[in-house]
Amino acid sequence: MERFGKRTEKTGLRVEIPEESGQRFVKRAGVVLKRGSYMEGDLALLLFLKTSGVTWCYVPGAAKGSFRFGGALEPLVWGRYQLYQSKRRVYVREVEVTDDFWELRKLPKAVFMAARWIRLLAENLILGYPYDSLLTKFYWAMKALEKGVEPDIVSARFLWCWLLDWGIAPDFKLCSTCGRPLNGSGTWFDGSFNCQACASSRQRLEFDLFAKYALSNSFIPNTENAEMLKQARALFPFFVKNLDENR
Repeated sequence: MERFGKRTEKTGLRVEIPEESGQRFVKRAGVVLKRGSYMEGDLALLLFLKTSGVTWCYVPGAAKGSFRFGGALEPLVWGRYQLYQSKRRVYVREVEVTDDFWELRKLPKAVFMAARWIRLLAENLILGYPYDSLLTKFYWAMKALEKGVEPDIVSARFLWCWLLDWGIAPDFKLCSTCGRPLNGSGTWFDGSFNCQACASSRQRLEFDLFAKYALSNSFIPNTENAEMLKQARALFPFFVKNLDENR
């Protein structure tokens, strides 16, 4: 992929819009999640957009080089999109790239993790429904990956923040059954954590270090260590399970 930075690319699409029609141009900020061929020579893009949520958009002629976009239509590229909304489809007319995450693409493990998030987003989000808070969290999680934060740690926090957005995140502070303080450890039960008294026979999970990171204001942790990484890896499958069970 070429290095393209910030610029605007046009598809060359020219449409006359009659007054009082349901057709219009809109501008949305967001990111490319997926791309693929649609019919002969056209591209289909799955965009995650502010206000519009996850949306399939189409770029006539882009797959056969009729319109020059460079790398602006690659997955994980963020930009501002001018879209033409017809009654049946949404077309990309212009793209102003705001962040290409070029440095992230040099980190194989980070790219793999970002691709994993894309799969989860595509599987769990409703087309056309706005998830603006989650979109913001996705951006800052990618920034943490780009800055070299351990991908497993960032991924566990991103999933927990996602669950928090949807009101189904496990509480790190209080037992979900009796309300006693958890003091940095608990047992997973029915989508949340129980204290020792409520679930003494089940395996306990330590999360004191990860909880401090998850509850902080930034995806960039103050410190990283082996114990935090161990906790994040242990918690991640439970967060995914919570997401799957609450689709």
